[in-house]
Order: sequence, then C-alpha cells, then structure tokens
Amino acid sequence: MKSHRNLFWGLTFITLGVLFLARNWNLFPMPDWYFVRTLWPILLILGGVALMLRTSTPVMSVVATGLLAVALPFWLFSYIGRNHHYRNRHDFSMRFDPPSPPSPPSPPDAPDTPNPPSMNMDDDDDDDDDSDRENRHLRSGAFMEDMPTPAPAEARFVLEGGAAKFRMDDTTPKLIDARTKAINLYSMSIDRNVAQVPTVRLSPAKGSNGNISLFDNDGDSDFGEVVVKLNEGPLWDMQMDFGAGAADFDLTRYAVKTLKVEAGAASLDLRLGDKAAQSDVKISSGMASVKIRVPKSVGVKITTDGGLNSTEIDDDFAKVGGSTYLSPNYNASTKKITIRYDGGLSSLNVSRY
Repeated sequence: MKSHRNLFWGLTFITLGVLFLARNWNLFPMPDWYFVRTLWPILLILGGVALMLRTSTPVMSVVATGLLAVALPFWLFSYIGRNHHYRNRHDFSMRFDPPSPPSPPSPPDAPDTPNPPSMNMDDDDDDDDDSDRENRHLRSGAFMEDMPTPAPAEARFVLEGGAAKFRMDDTTPKLIDARTKAINLYSMSIDRNVAQVPTVRLSPAKGSNGNISLFDNDGDSDFGEVVVKLNEGPLWDMQMDFGAGAADFDLTRYAVKTLKVEAGAASLDLRLGDKAAQSDVKISSGMASVKIRVPKSVGVKITTDGGLNSTEIDDDFAKVGGSTYLSPNYNASTKKITIRYDGGLSSLNVSRY
C-alpha cells in the first residue's frame, strides 16, 4: 500500500513539473486546457479501479494508480487560465478562433452638454458591485444546540467541509454554536448513542454544491468561512475533514481526547492545550503547510511519515528514531500528547509555547 502511495505522489509531482516547465519554456504548444475540466469523472473511475484491484491484481492496481497520478495533474493544470498574474508577460496558449471582422466606423461624437449636478453615486455603485461579486456564491447558515441536561462527560464533533476557511478559537455555553458563509450550504445533525454521548456533525447539505470559481479576476479565491464554537465542558473526540482552504484551530480551552484531521491542499494552524490527560492527534494531508503548537507543560511524542516533507521541530525535542521525536519531559509528564503526521509534499512545523 505504501509503495502505491509513493508511486502516486511521485508520478503526480513529476507530471506537474513537466507541465509547468513546458509552459514556462514554451517547449511545445500549449492549447486551451478548459475542456479537460469536463473530464473530471475519469478521476473517479480510475480511483475506483485502483481501489478494487489493489488486493486482487497488484499489477493492474499499479497501472490504475499510475494513470490516476498522471490524470490528476492534467485536471489541476486545466484550472490555470491564460490571464493569471504569473503569465502577465507571455501567453503560450494556442488560439484557434477565427479572426474577427473589422469594426464599423464609430459615429461622430455628440456635442457636449452640461453635466447634471453630481450625486456621488459612482463610489456607492462600485462598492455594491464589489459586495455582490464577493457574496453571490456564498451561502450563510447558523447552527446552535443547547447543552443537554445532565451535561455529557464526553462528546464527539465531526466537521466535513470542502473549500473554505475553518476557524475554532472560542467556546460557548451551548453544546455548539456555528456560523457558516461558504460556497456550500451546511447542515447539522446530532446523534446520541446508548451512553448518551452526543455526536455533532456539521457538513455540507446534500446537493448544495455552489458554483466554484477557483480564481476571480484578481487571481484570488474566496470560498467563505466556517466558524465553530463548542462547549469546553466535555472531553471531546474531534474529526476534521476538509479539502482546499485554510484551518485555524485554537483548541487550548478544550479537553481533547482524540483529534483526527484529514486535509488536502490546505494550510493548517493548530494550537493544542493541556486540559486532557492523554491527547491522541493524527493528521493526514496532501500538499499542505502544517503548523502545530504544543504546551511545555505536556510531554509530546511526534511521529512523521511521508515523502518530500519539510520538517522543522523545536531543538529541545530529542530524535529517538528515524522519524520519532520526544519532548524533554515526555517520560516524567503526567499529561501527554501523541502526534502522528502523514503528509505528501508538505511543510511541518512544531513548536512549544
């Protein structure tokens, strides 16, 4: 399984590098890639074939994984339009549009007439247009649930999202208080098991996919924001799963028993606390920038895995193996945090505060 993963990431990055190098050096004509975006179901087909053949026919599984690793860069590359900033000096794309007919001569200008008194409406109109452009693809939602009685000793929170900015940096007297303004319309559900442990799930509603434009006219993206506040009373089991975007999770006021984060091409800023006796953290990411801050009062064990990662860990951590690090107080500390990180072409930074 690990060999398939290494093959996938290796071919993916090689293909991306070849495509960008060809575009930068104009090694061969580059047509308009827009049509490639319509072929995205091929990625699902290849992914399904790779999964089905992984255990039955290893050779075919390797072939399917390789095809997927090559197809994915072409699909990502198709989103790079010819008008982006890094192409402001050259345009190497081929255009096949027929020449436009000459424009008819312009009519003579009308004689000047006195202008009416200015009402200073231009700036307001521009502001309204900018606001409309920013909000026309974002959908808002508010979700709250009162703290049950009696208060649960433990609780579980599941966050599923697409592309957005995710933020957790405050608490609430309720069980949850969340606000969303994103390309997806979110929904919330709460389940309770036999032990009355509530599971709060916040995820995009079915069929609510918005019109995603990766880049606007200025070359930037705006996928909106998801802000979550939880009650600091329970011992929390948290699971975060999101794609592209950014996540800023300050969990210092929560007692976190387990935390599982799965991210795609994202930026993750995570701050952990010392409220729980034992916290188990597992982070999996693709091409991501991950920054983790841990308290000095807790013993910390870090294990890393993955290829082509840039790892920067505080000097006071001792490296006890090829990919394992221990804080100086790990063995003597009564509170411990274990961090397992598995990434692709990522940057990992761990510091203590």
